[in-house]
Amino acid sequence: MVEPLILSKHLAKSLGHSHLRIAGEYWHLSEILQLQALLFEHAPVLNEGLVWWAKCVSLLDRSVYVELQEQAEGVSLSLRCREQHSAPSWAENLLGQLYQQLQQRCEASQLKLLNAQSLWLAEAARSLSLAQQSELHHLAKKVLVLLMHQSIERPDLQTQLRRSIQAGIEQPLNIAGVAKQLGLSTRTLQRRLNAKQLNFSQLVEDEKKTLALNLLADTNLPVAQIALRLGYDDPANFHRSFRRWFNFKPSAYRRQCQQNRVQSKQMPVRLHYARGPIGQPGELHTQEGQVWLEVDNIAFEKVVSVECKDHDGIWRHYPAFFNDFLAEGTELWSTANLPVAQPLRFRLRYEVDGEIYVNDNQQQDYLVTQRLLLGAPSYIVPTLHMIKIGFAYQLFIELACRLEGVAQILCYVDELQQPLALQQVSSNSHYSMWSLSSPFPTLAKRCSFRLYDAQSQELATQHYPQYYQFVPPLA
Repeated sequence: MVEPLILSKHLAKSLGHSHLRIAGEYWHLSEILQLQALLFEHAPVLNEGLVWWAKCVSLLDRSVYVELQEQAEGVSLSLRCREQHSAPSWAENLLGQLYQQLQQRCEASQLKLLNAQSLWLAEAARSLSLAQQSELHHLAKKVLVLLMHQSIERPDLQTQLRRSIQAGIEQPLNIAGVAKQLGLSTRTLQRRLNAKQLNFSQLVEDEKKTLALNLLADTNLPVAQIALRLGYDDPANFHRSFRRWFNFKPSAYRRQCQQNRVQSKQMPVRLHYARGPIGQPGELHTQEGQVWLEVDNIAFEKVVSVECKDHDGIWRHYPAFFNDFLAEGTELWSTANLPVAQPLRFRLRYEVDGEIYVNDNQQQDYLVTQRLLLGAPSYIVPTLHMIKIGFAYQLFIELACRLEGVAQILCYVDELQQPLALQQVSSNSHYSMWSLSSPFPTLAKRCSFRLYDAQSQELATQHYPQYYQFVPPLA
């Protein structure tokens, strides 16, 4: 039997996501599969287990359902889809998994796999007893009934586009061809993209970036073959694109993944910093919390989440998403805004290669009692903006530093030799807050920082990351 966590990885690839949002709560796919397993394995008899197993399938996608048809000599179980003629491949994988489980309980003559979407079970096998724990089965039924009456968010336009792009990424892609696959006119698809401020060419490039990282980290395919998989006729063009995307070579990324995989590290997920819903005098006030994490890129396929204590005292999981590379071998991930209890209390969770790592701050949990909670770095930059005012620009930067004895912080913007000085605006027992607001003649792309003590000795020489990218200017 395939474990729910392993099976959920295959489901995530097919569905395009690893979590479902049900009535405002995030459920990992493995949790849905665990619920399905409880309903099947602890039913009083096999027939009832099949009925409740079938009900669970619709949680993953309400357009897919299971039809049970009574026959003279048994029952047939078939996958159906309300939106297309055949069920998706992930549903067929689930049915195949069920068939393997039934083979362990039934005689060969009592079970038949009719096709990838249907199986048949003899009447004599339907009354077979299972490894029953009636209390577990009863509780699982209550949970399923509650979930089935809640709203489940379906994949949005961007997810559907990603699937179409992934399917044809080896060939030249154009918006007209993808629109046809989605059953839309080119004009309609372009209008919907404009409404969501999405760019088709950028979506294609994003998928190429994702697939490149996936194949480099989790396969041994030669780089030249990966280039062909991404639609590049010349591997040199792929090398140039990769360097433009990430500022290091494909071989360097693969090497770092391999090194991280074999090295023994106590905790491959660490707190970068967290933002709490508490405002301090002289600082910007925030209403919701957010967490940034440092993740060792052991493999591309991984699940990163943050477990937070909510208003009702229950710990709930919220997914984190890849942002950028902090350095070779280390990625920056972050959550969306977390509308949870104040103060923000959380743990970090990282699932990779079948292993689960939980960083709970040495069993004390992370607690954000100030506006910010700094983790591994000596300083972080929570605010970095270029604000457009008429035909000019204004820099606005905030930097939080947990080092003591900092007397001066200089900001180097693009290639300009003359740095700009930040001013300390506040401090508390955990960090000091520095800011910079200055006119700037052109649109800046990136900046770096240098920290000095009163004797002009440089502090925090290991900058992490080395450069910070400006967000697009605000109108």
